[in-house]
Order: sequence, then structure tokens, then C-alpha cells
Amino acid sequence: PSRTVSGVRIHTRIEDAIRALAEFVASATAIALMQQAGVPTRHLPARVLIIDEFGSFAGGAKQWWAGPGRQKKQSPITFWLHVALMQGRALEHRIVLGAHQMSLTLFGGSDARDLFSGRILTGTCSAQKWITTYGHVKKPAWDTDIKGRGTYGPLGERPELVQIAYIPQEKANVRLRELPEAPEWFDAGRCAPWITEEHILEVESSYGAGRWVPGWGHLFDEDADTDSDAEQADDTLAMLTESDQIAGVTDHVTVTLAKPTGHPSSTDDRDSRDSVTVQPAAANTDSSPTGRRITLPEACRTGVIPLKPDTARAARMRDPEFPKGQGEGRDQTYTPEELQKWHQNRTAVSK
Repeated sequence: PSRTVSGVRIHTRIEDAIRALAEFVASATAIALMQQAGVPTRHLPARVLIIDEFGSFAGGAKQWWAGPGRQKKQSPITFWLHVALMQGRALEHRIVLGAHQMSLTLFGGSDARDLFSGRILTGTCSAQKWITTYGHVKKPAWDTDIKGRGTYGPLGERPELVQIAYIPQEKANVRLRELPEAPEWFDAGRCAPWITEEHILEVESSYGAGRWVPGWGHLFDEDADTDSDAEQADDTLAMLTESDQIAGVTDHVTVTLAKPTGHPSSTDDRDSRDSVTVQPAAANTDSSPTGRRITLPEACRTGVIPLKPDTARAARMRDPEFPKGQGEGRDQTYTPEELQKWHQNRTAVSK
């Protein structure tokens, strides 16, 4: 967040800028989904994302993505930009982009570049820069010594000479401070409060941006809980064999083979349909009827249901038959038997 002006966030680190773009995409997508569901959104604030030195940012993001970011796939920056441009204008999410040259390679093609409604050139301008900005139209002359002097051209129209209001930084900050303060969540650097878990999962499945939205990484981090995987596997498997409720619900419990050692994300065992059937421990009718409860990531890690956490969360969002659970978000808990019953019914229907 900006340290000087309310309502302005400034990101100078590559990773922070990537997350800011992901949050912007998620915010616009959330509003689009809300509108589709008939939820009023006119009271929500308009947002503007300014990316200065876009060439440096895109190049730096590409290097960070494959280097310190340790991401296997190619950088999604140009794709996310394209998505934001396609839907942002109608959703009051607008982008202002500063670049030394509007070349196609910078945008990954002409589709994203052509989505900008207007273009401005100020200062000195080479013939190549003029062509990549406006195309093959006549270039007028202007005094480059005057700050803010240049041209503006709406998309598809001939550019005209203009004088952009030039305001020194110190005076700009004074004017910004005269505006009403932004909401507390914005100045604190948090993501938009109208973004829900369902929106994040949709953004992740559609654009791969959900896991990069600040505050939502726990949905995709299998190590987000404080206990180690091995400890949680031991605890939950013990709970399954000692639970007083499992034997009273079903004659057998179907689980996948759980590995209590090693990192569970190193294999794809949880996506396998192969399972083993084990006899549950005999019920103790004198115990509490409520039983132990577990979170969805715990159920996936320990083999209660043979799914990866992100697959299970997507099913929770889309399947009306998914158990309701108790609590909200990452703290939502379930009994093992209700999750297993749901998965058995889901498997039977898919067959």
C-alpha cells in the first residue's frame, strides 16, 4: 500500500505487482459473477489499475516466474491483462498502461493491444513508436519541450494534438489527500471484500490467478495448517479407527492408501480411483454422539476421500449434494462419514 496517500497502492516488487494484477482480475470477475446471479453491484467502487513501465514489468515478471517464483508454466501476465481488458470496462475496472512502445510482442498479440479504448503519446516520438501506437496515419508535429504536450487518439479514430495536464508529484499528492479517504480494507492492502471463496476458485480454474490473490493462498496450500502432514495423517487415521460413529453408519469404510511419511503432493494417489476396504473399529455406544470433525484438506491428505484439496473445493462449490459442514471458509469441518457417503454417491452416479 501507499505510505503517503489514502486510496493509492504502490507496488514496486515484481511478486507484489503480480498479486495486485491477480486481485484486480478476481475483483472484476467477482462483480461479473454477482451480476449474473442478480446481486446488485452499483454501490461497489470503481477501480483503476495503473501499470507504468509495462515492458519492464512484463519482462521482469517472466524472469521472476521461472526463477525465484519457481513456476513451471509460462508467465500469465499478458493473459491476465487480456482478461482484465475484456471485461473491465463494463465492470468499472479500468487499466491505464504506460509503455515506451506498444509493440505486439509486448502484449502477446494484437488482441489485447486493440482492447485499449484510447492512446496517448507525449514527448519525443520515433516513427516506429508512432506506427505501433496509431498505425500508418500522418504524424503531426508538436513542441516536445512542453511537458504534457502530445497526441490522443480514441480507438479507430485519427489522433489529435492535446495538452495533458501536467501536475508535479508534490502537488498531485496534495490534491489526492483532499479526496475522501478510501475504505480501510484498501489502505490496509487487503483484497476486495466482495471476493468470495467461490469467486477465487472460479478465477483459479479459469485463469490460474486465484492462488495469487492476497489472502486466499490457503485454499491452494496443502501445508497451510500448522501441524505437519505426517502428524495430521497419524491423528486422522487414528480418529477413523477409534471414532465411535463410523461403525454405526456403514458396515465398511472405503479409503485410499494413505502415506504417513513424505510430502503428499509429490504423488497423485489422491486422484486415484483405486481403494481398499477395511473393517472399522467396533462402535462404543457410550461415547459422545457428535464425533470428531476434520477440515476438507485433512480429509484429502489422509485418504478419507480420494481427491486433491482443490478438486474437493471445486466440488463443494458446484455440487449441491456436498455436505454442508460447520463453520466458514478454511475452518469449515465435516465428519469423515458424511464426506465418504458423499463421495460414494458421487462415484456411483459417475459410473
